[in-house]
Amino acid sequence: MTTKKETAALTPVMKYRAPSGLSHEERVRKNIRSVPRNTSAEFDEFTCSWDALANPKLTAGLIRRLLSAANEGAPSELAALYRNLLEKEPTVTAHMQTRILAVLACDWTIQGTDARRTAEVRAILEKAGLHALMRHLLDALALGYSGAAIIWGEGGADISAFRKVDPSNWQFDLSGNPALMTVSGKIRSLAEYHPNQFVLHSHKLQSGISSRGGLLRPLVWLYFFKHYAMRDRARYLEKFGIPFIIAKIRDDDFENESVRSAILQSLAKIGSDGTGVVTEGSELQILNPSGGTSSDYQSWMDYIDKLFALLILGQTASSDSASGFSKGQIQENVRRDILEADCRNLMETVNAQILAPLERFRYGTAGTLAFTLDYSSPENLTEKAQIVKTLTDSGFALSPEWIEKTFKIELRKQSDTEQKGNMK
Repeated sequence: MTTKKETAALTPVMKYRAPSGLSHEERVRKNIRSVPRNTSAEFDEFTCSWDALANPKLTAGLIRRLLSAANEGAPSELAALYRNLLEKEPTVTAHMQTRILAVLACDWTIQGTDARRTAEVRAILEKAGLHALMRHLLDALALGYSGAAIIWGEGGADISAFRKVDPSNWQFDLSGNPALMTVSGKIRSLAEYHPNQFVLHSHKLQSGISSRGGLLRPLVWLYFFKHYAMRDRARYLEKFGIPFIIAKIRDDDFENESVRSAILQSLAKIGSDGTGVVTEGSELQILNPSGGTSSDYQSWMDYIDKLFALLILGQTASSDSASGFSKGQIQENVRRDILEADCRNLMETVNAQILAPLERFRYGTAGTLAFTLDYSSPENLTEKAQIVKTLTDSGFALSPEWIEKTFKIELRKQSDTEQKGNMK
């Protein structure tokens, strides 16, 4: 029998668990025949951010406090800080976009033995906005979690829409069971809803609850170090980048406070605007400060930018070297094993939390449909063309059918007249 002391100790660990004792993952996997009946309007309060952390002063103490809160399952303020980081650090924004687009550039299909079913389900998901949902779910790469409410049609035979939940509204207990924060500040466990009412995607760099698993945790420290280096560099440039200007004026002008103040203002304009007015007879002297260079600051910021790329993309090569935005060029910037892992993780979420209940509600079957992302490497046709040339030069004959299929070029045999014309 559990004592009161044991119950108190377990409360933060399992406070959002269902009364049945099942975890959120266990409830999602159950083959429940009943259909969620919540309307879209019931989730309006979860789509907006109610967090008060607007534009905080970034300090080491603030970061430690936010990370500690996320460790306890309260990542609201950390999620708000991520929005600020994306607005103020373009390097992180660009790399996160590259990693997300690498997944979204992969073509998705619904696989199954029944062509009619696969076409119907694909049309349902496209109409509901699956592409936009996947973009939202991939925010889990940074935050560790991202989710949305599924608005089911009558009888579960359709999905009307996906209502994206703002990341700052998610809460977790220490067992990882999720809950949502209402506009009044009240916490509602997902156990109060149908198991298939929400889709919740997770990304974990380490074991534990979802709010500890995102890239944001190391990113925010790197951003902190770069932020202060950039601030110090700005001070350096202000001090040593603009030369000092000294005006030697008559004693009478120096004793006159209004004249002295006017000359100081004019000197300030000379420093910033390059124009100014001083009294007749004043002598201006420009002092060039000797303070070295700011290369150390730049090297430090460049080093942090490389760490940004290594952490997000898995390699230091960035999108700067890309010559376009084709599928292959986008995916080249993300390390191959990371891209495959992101795709597999997203496929697992969509299959288990969206496609499986949709198939069960609509057709009464299970396991006949699968959502897949094509993350295979695009073929390098230039290399293959060189191989074909080498083989033909060596006297080997290649199948025209294989050439047409590989290069998607229709071959036509030359007529005798054309051959004679080419020989002339």
